[in-house]
Amino acid sequence: MTTTASMSFAPAERGIALRILAAGTVVAGLDISYVGVYWVLIRRAITFEHLLQSIATGLLGRAAYDGGSSTAMLGAVLHFGIACAWSVLFALAARYWGPLGRLLARPRGPVIAGLTYGGVVWLAMDLVVLPLSRARATTVLSWVFAAHFAQHTVMVGLPIALIVGRAVCRAAGPLPPASTRVVYVRRRPGR
Repeated sequence: MTTTASMSFAPAERGIALRILAAGTVVAGLDISYVGVYWVLIRRAITFEHLLQSIATGLLGRAAYDGGSSTAMLGAVLHFGIACAWSVLFALAARYWGPLGRLLARPRGPVIAGLTYGGVVWLAMDLVVLPLSRARATTVLSWVFAAHFAQHTVMVGLPIALIVGRAVCRAAGPLPPASTRVVYVRRRPGR
């Protein structure tokens, strides 16, 4: 007997999943365009294939540069996957962390949340993820670090917040006001 497992999603969940994919696609495209314009077209320091291979160095190390178009494709897939992962993380935070959900419900909230989130993404990528991988991190006190930080606020965090943020909040329904939160107070023994 053969059984087929199928996953069914509610329309709201399907919509959020599509928005996450859309945000990942937009962010991956904007980010790789920024880096490509600077390093490939303006500085003429590397080729576009080399740029994509440099993303694959996170998994393969320097051997990624010897892999030709296959490691360049791996770099493109990794770049898209990372962009989608940051979009998923934002969606989860927007859904389950009340202060972010309330911020996103405000008129300028998605812009504020997005710009902040983009900075957090860059700091996490450069200070945590890259050092743990086989890729090279950027020197913190350099103009390149500052430029990448600014670029991530506008081209990574902002699109994620604008594409994913309010959709997650609408699907989740209204959040209770901050004053209705339950606060647990731990009492010391003997009091």
